[in-house]
Amino acid sequence: MKLTETFLPGTNVIATDYIERKKSISAFFDYTYQKIESYEERYQELMGRDFERAKVADHLDAFNRVYNPDEKTLKNIERLKREDAVTVVGGQQAGVMTGPLYTIYKAISVIKLAEEKEKELGVPVIPVFWIAGEDHDFHEINHVYTFSEKENKVAVPQKQYRKQALSDIELDQTKMKEWTDEILHEFGETSYTSDIREWLESISDHSVTFVDHFCHIVTKLFSKYGLVLVDSGNEAFRAQQTKMFKNIINDNEALNQRVLEQAASLHELEYPVEVDLEENQANLFVKVKGERVLLERNGTMFKGKAGEVEYSKEELLQIAEEEPGKLSNNVVTRPIMQDAMFPVLAFVGGPGELSYWALLKPAFRTFDFKLPVIVPRMTFTFVERHIQKDASELSLNIEDVVKQGVSEDRKRYVQNLDHYGLEEAFSSASEKIESIHEDLRELTSKIDKGLESYSNKNGEFIQRQLELLQKRLQNTIIERHEHTLRKFSEIGLALKPNGAPQERKWNIVYYLNWHGPDFIDRIMKLDLSINENHKVVYL
Repeated sequence: MKLTETFLPGTNVIATDYIERKKSISAFFDYTYQKIESYEERYQELMGRDFERAKVADHLDAFNRVYNPDEKTLKNIERLKREDAVTVVGGQQAGVMTGPLYTIYKAISVIKLAEEKEKELGVPVIPVFWIAGEDHDFHEINHVYTFSEKENKVAVPQKQYRKQALSDIELDQTKMKEWTDEILHEFGETSYTSDIREWLESISDHSVTFVDHFCHIVTKLFSKYGLVLVDSGNEAFRAQQTKMFKNIINDNEALNQRVLEQAASLHELEYPVEVDLEENQANLFVKVKGERVLLERNGTMFKGKAGEVEYSKEELLQIAEEEPGKLSNNVVTRPIMQDAMFPVLAFVGGPGELSYWALLKPAFRTFDFKLPVIVPRMTFTFVERHIQKDASELSLNIEDVVKQGVSEDRKRYVQNLDHYGLEEAFSSASEKIESIHEDLRELTSKIDKGLESYSNKNGEFIQRQLELLQKRLQNTIIERHEHTLRKFSEIGLALKPNGAPQERKWNIVYYLNWHGPDFIDRIMKLDLSINENHKVVYL
């Protein structure tokens, strides 16, 4: 493997300006992640707060042991009990087979940042991966993409009609194993496929829910680096959140108002706000008959968004006290709950997450919290050898392809195939035919004005036939170079599928299948640093 770095222009204006330390957006955060002083200051702030470390650590120990973690993860959980310990947190939904590659990049970033800050600060810094098991959008996590000549979205053949938290959705083990076999077939048979299939089938056999399946894979890949998993949808974990749920309920209106005011401030600076915000939103869900129901404030009452339930403030506080497992957070309150449960030195997130964190500084102040240091996760592109070879043959620069794809290069290549001057010849023929037919239209008009429309259609028909001949000839030339043009398509699909970053489409199991079960270990051995550069890894 070889690692290079390149600058990749951002597409998210808030994330881009945050990375560039522009004052306009920096004011929406408490710390500058590029400065060591930020981490030192945040650490001192955390040392002044109280956390139920032993209680949380005991839960984490019991939860992680289910997935047979490496001893390093268990030691990190024990270290969390130390009064001087802090965490680096990042997270994602429990996608099947871990979902898109960016989930893997978050885990790598959390681990690497925790290692870096532990060395700099000289205190235990524990990497924690927060699984959003409370989320209920099954259709966001139930598929992966495969690709041969084009990308293909392949979903698990399991129906889900209710708004259940992912942590509550039981996995159909038989269907999951059949689907896994289909995916591996699509990825292609290699010397590693049999072992990968056996491993994934065993995971299916030992998974009750989709979150279980996710946790088994992530534990296998990352527990040797001490990564600690926590599931926000786990009722035993939410049983520890009673105090914070009560605070959110008691200060609900003030909390939401501050988020709305922050959104208005962003709008004034012409920054986009991509989170749906409403005046009466409660930023909490409640479980009703197994489904998540979004709550809204209505005067002194809390009601389901579609009128499913209605609670007084006192009744909702009672639920928080007696049945906290029924409550769950949304995009606004989840970061606050993370900060209440863990001493979060830094949060690692993608561009979209940075955007919604920009909304939260005043909301955190509601509870006398500061935002943690917000750190952009690392981004990667994996370049396989056959892609390197094909790109070299076509004189394509890999870093340029990563930035902009291959469509323009392919267009130029096709244009250069026209050694016969087709474009010029047919353009000249079209002009000549138009000139000749103009005389015929004038003659027709003199003889019979009623045939003018027919004459015009006749001219259009001749031009269309000319265009069809040109296209047939162009296609003939292209067919002669189909092998080369297919390489353009394969390179584009591998590195910039349909113009999207590779990380949003492809899945880690593809690379494990083709490059071995130790693929992640070899990535982790690279000289990876948290910086603004995009990592290009040549396999």
